Amino acid sequence: MPELHYLNSLDYSVVGLYMLMILGVGFYVSRFNRKTIDYFKGGGHIPWHLSAVSLFISGFSAFMFVGAAGITYANGGGAIVLFTLALFAYLLGYFIYGPLWRRTRLDTPLQFLTRRFSQGTTYIYTLLAVVPNTLVLGIMIYTLCIFSSTALGINKLSFDLIFFTINGFELSLLITGLVIVTYTTLGGLWAVMVTDAIQFLIVFLVSLIMLPLAFSLLGDGSIVEGIGRLAREAPEGYFKVELEGKPLIFWPTWFIYIMLGYNVNWHIAQRYYSVADERDTKKMALWCAGLSVALPLLWILPVLTTPILFPNIESLWPELAKPSEASFVTLALAVLPHGMLGLLVAAIFAATMSSTDTLFNWLGAVLTKDIYVPLSKSISGKEPSEKTQLRVGKFFVGLLGITAIWIAFNVQRFGGAFDVYIRAESLYKTALFIPVMIGLVYTKTPWWSAIASVGAGVAGVIGVGIAATMANGVDMTTMNILLSDLRVTWMGIDMTRFEINSLVGIFFSGIVFIASAFFNKRKGSFEKRIEALELDLQTPAYADKGTKVGPEGLKAYRLMGQLAMVLGAFLIILTIFTLDRGGWLNAVAGLLSLGIGTAVIKAVRAYELKYHLNSTLTEIEQ
Repeated sequence: MPELHYLNSLDYSVVGLYMLMILGVGFYVSRFNRKTIDYFKGGGHIPWHLSAVSLFISGFSAFMFVGAAGITYANGGGAIVLFTLALFAYLLGYFIYGPLWRRTRLDTPLQFLTRRFSQGTTYIYTLLAVVPNTLVLGIMIYTLCIFSSTALGINKLSFDLIFFTINGFELSLLITGLVIVTYTTLGGLWAVMVTDAIQFLIVFLVSLIMLPLAFSLLGDGSIVEGIGRLAREAPEGYFKVELEGKPLIFWPTWFIYIMLGYNVNWHIAQRYYSVADERDTKKMALWCAGLSVALPLLWILPVLTTPILFPNIESLWPELAKPSEASFVTLALAVLPHGMLGLLVAAIFAATMSSTDTLFNWLGAVLTKDIYVPLSKSISGKEPSEKTQLRVGKFFVGLLGITAIWIAFNVQRFGGAFDVYIRAESLYKTALFIPVMIGLVYTKTPWWSAIASVGAGVAGVIGVGIAATMANGVDMTTMNILLSDLRVTWMGIDMTRFEINSLVGIFFSGIVFIASAFFNKRKGSFEKRIEALELDLQTPAYADKGTKVGPEGLKAYRLMGQLAMVLGAFLIILTIFTLDRGGWLNAVAGLLSLGIGTAVIKAVRAYELKYHLNSTLTEIEQ
């Protein structure tokens, strides 16, 4: 097998620079947030280019370099299909859901539930959504740190932190979680948007450079020979569209899961309603549809070489429960020079941060706007001030982050990253989002329809969890009920926990929601709310003619360009110290980053000159 080169001080410097950049963004854009609408919605004027990048990259996490790499190592053709299916989901957003979300004219994602159904529905959804989503946050942080701690070489080290002692993996969980929580708490949605843009740039650079290097290594210096060798020596059946250990019914279940996740998940809604014009949502969806095919292929295709290059990968990572999940990182350690290896670790951090910061932000928005404000108003008789709401929002984001870090410390015993991730999401996604997906396009159901629908779906899923725990003979703990695996055959159809949870949620939630239409009655406050919503959904949400990108948007673009230039310059400097092992690749990545950053800054300046605008911070604060 090829020789692996582990990280050194140059790589640590890249990771350190990235962390400082992210924290700096949080402190800097915190000055954009004067009100909660700025903190949770970017004032409703996020430029569509930034929102599109954030929309796309927020669907990524370390899972893409970890769990997805493990799937690709074992299932080449199946992985290609599996991770490019989002194309169809984004096209549905282009035609239907993008414009509709913008027309709802929301301030927070779950505000839709109050408008469409009732305030009580929002409370119930919050209770049901916050817990599993916080669980998912913990899983994301855990997945991120599996390989970042291994790549940094601190996995087996022990650290004395005065009051307790932790290992290197646990230390990486703690530091990573605190960095994410800090910049998200300080900067709100503007911080999420800017850092997502930088994270997209890093993921793109690493994936772009890894592709030719992998096939060159496989072909002993020839990319063409590498492609030929893959065709000749790939494991038997490697390019068939199937997944090892997954039943046939997994495919339609995954397709439905993807359609829900990329159209009515709350962070998706937040991106669509945070732009100024509904026509921008179409541009976003179309752009993301193309990226959903192109970018996954950039990191899937290199991993296709790893079963040939590293046929005994378990010997390299004996401490991991699923060594194939280290295939992308293993390949990188074999082909990338120092500096770029640090950028790889930064890319893995970037991928997960783009998902976690999004979850933190919208969960904080829900707890503040949809729970705290109504309860405070009902108790005191008046709405809390904007300053108080902003403080409470930041408190909730911080609290969620601490809880997610605690979960990350306790999620290690439930299997591979991919399986744990989809099991956690299947607990709630279909049951909660079927009423949203149908209810956004069909408004002829009563105010209680979502409550009844979700109640039926969640009850079914919990029943499955209890049955699974009893059948496996394990302790009846909360974590076992939620995440223990289950395999059954029903009417000749094999199913795992993911398919059972998802299909049970779809069936019970969907049947009850559709049946509720027979009891549709409109009166009182519900009649006023639903008619107002129907009017909004029928009224195009166009920006005022001549609307320009605001000073915050221009400042965000400029900041993104400046950070790209700093990263590029740093990589070019590292070339001097890494010429002995492919250091010229650092110069290539650095020049690409420098060029992109320069182009963004020039575009901002040209826009300002054209429309006689000024994006100085003084104007923003005014």
